[in-house]
Amino acid sequence: MLNKIKNTYHLVQSVIFNALNGFPASKLDIIGVTGTDGKTTTSSMIYHILKFCGKKASLISTVAAYIGDEEIDTGLHVTTPDPWRLPSIIKKIISSGHEILVIEATSQGLEQNRLWGIEFSTAVFTNIGNDHLDYHGTWEKYANAKFRLARQLKKNGTLVINEDHEESFSWLKNAAENNRFRHAKSRFYSKRELKNMSQSVDGLSFEYDNTKFFIPVIGEYNFENGLAAIEATRKYVSLDKISKALSEFTSPGGRMEIMKTKPFTVIVDFAHTPDALENSLHSVKKILEKGGRVINVFGCAGKRDKGRRRMGKVSAELAGITVLTAEDPRDEDLKQVNNEILAYAKKAGGFLAGRFSDHKQYLKKKIIAIERTGKAKGKPVVAFDENSVKSRKDAIDFAISIAERGDVVFITGKGHEKSLSFGAKEKEYSWSDQEEVKRVLKRQELKKK
Repeated sequence: MLNKIKNTYHLVQSVIFNALNGFPASKLDIIGVTGTDGKTTTSSMIYHILKFCGKKASLISTVAAYIGDEEIDTGLHVTTPDPWRLPSIIKKIISSGHEILVIEATSQGLEQNRLWGIEFSTAVFTNIGNDHLDYHGTWEKYANAKFRLARQLKKNGTLVINEDHEESFSWLKNAAENNRFRHAKSRFYSKRELKNMSQSVDGLSFEYDNTKFFIPVIGEYNFENGLAAIEATRKYVSLDKISKALSEFTSPGGRMEIMKTKPFTVIVDFAHTPDALENSLHSVKKILEKGGRVINVFGCAGKRDKGRRRMGKVSAELAGITVLTAEDPRDEDLKQVNNEILAYAKKAGGFLAGRFSDHKQYLKKKIIAIERTGKAKGKPVVAFDENSVKSRKDAIDFAISIAERGDVVFITGKGHEKSLSFGAKEKEYSWSDQEEVKRVLKRQELKKK
């Protein structure tokens, strides 16, 4: 009931503020991107391609809004901008002379009518996994919320769907056929269409539609993201120009962001769902040196879909060492959250190798090494339970302190975000994984001198 009231409230806001701003979205060519995973990177790729090829393009994503080269901060834990703010941003985009807008569309943003009044020229679906069920209730309701993007297509618009994600492809295809859209083209893209695929720490290479591509990013799932971006932009520019643009693409902050490579590697990523973590860990393992370990640092958000805590199983199966810590526990007790993740890890052969209730205990009992193979008991799990930012500080410090030559420290869940949320009032505390990694690495260097 509360969600329905909120959705109605946002609808009223959308109608009022679109009217006050002259329904600005009707004056733009708008590309919408949605999906459980990959939507931020795909949106950024599309924006980069268009901008690189001389198109007057803007972007609104969960990381930031860009009007040309001007960056507009969209706040903490933001998804889709509020309905009172979005029309004014779009109006500013138009006044800047821009013609194409790329919008990262979330399920809640769509269901809450924050994108009301927008007709999309292109609707891109990267995938629909299991997430936000705490809000939507069921997968079908979650999928239907995302499918609103397709229902807001312009006449003769384009629907772009990832065929490789079996869980959602058939549902999306049937939904598209049953709704009898007015769009002129439906494009189902697949990695099966790629030739000469290869990946390394330098990036991804492949051939598609007789054109060679190189994207300087890591992560096997970026083959799919790249394909989505190609299909969303090829009506604007040629494949040769898209290829050139993608060869100079830089990942958004916190998306497989490499912070260090020698003698061990440190990567910061946003993966915060079981599917995303599984895909990311598979990708990291493909660039892992022989004999190296993946040390995976992550947590699960409080007051969000508890199904995410299944990441404990994913990490125990694919990483060498799992380090549990805070990822916005909000008013949930961090130790309890970690216990639920740990329960999944134990089912996959993980065992609790160490636990720290607070920063003082960590300083007194600091573990400096973990058996390299871990074969005797299984995969080691270390938990940091303090209900403060110190839990994540200590977890990152610990992971980097035990890393050896050839290892990968893989820090996930926060990515680009700049805060951590704790307590009954869900207070936001300033935080950056990247800045903390830099501080730890600097301390290590100073110790060596």
